[in-house]
Amino acid sequence: MSSEVQIVRAQPEHMEAAGKIAVRAWEAIHAVAKRDLGEELHAALFSDWAELKRSAVLKMLEGDRGYVAILDGKVVGFIGYRLSPEKKLGHISLNAVDPDCRGMGIAPKMYEFVKEKMREEGMLYVTVHTGLDDGHAPARRAYEKAGFKRGRPSIDYYQEL
Repeated sequence: MSSEVQIVRAQPEHMEAAGKIAVRAWEAIHAVAKRDLGEELHAALFSDWAELKRSAVLKMLEGDRGYVAILDGKVVGFIGYRLSPEKKLGHISLNAVDPDCRGMGIAPKMYEFVKEKMREEGMLYVTVHTGLDDGHAPARRAYEKAGFKRGRPSIDYYQEL
């Protein structure tokens, strides 16, 4: 990288770029979902996925635990987290790196940043959720690279009635 990635609290001027990254990052996931589920079921389940994802990311970033990654003055990723203090457990929530910037070490910096924030708030554990399909493979690689090792597999089943 030519310059250092900075992780900062999300501000109003970051929202448009973060929303675009969210849609771009989840396009591959939905392409796989459409392939796996078929066009009709995918449309029934996720017809407005792009706007819902964009809105969910913006809502998360507007909270007090939403951050963006900045490289050369440009938003290149986002991440948020929430806490379950009674369990001493932090949850990494929606996060993504601009697909054009993958492999540049941005995701590990975002994960380490929020893990440190969680430690400061007294958490002892951290969790993150992702899918097992091909579309989520980049996320799984990033989480494993960041040190996540233990997990419980999960799957959703669908059937026409």
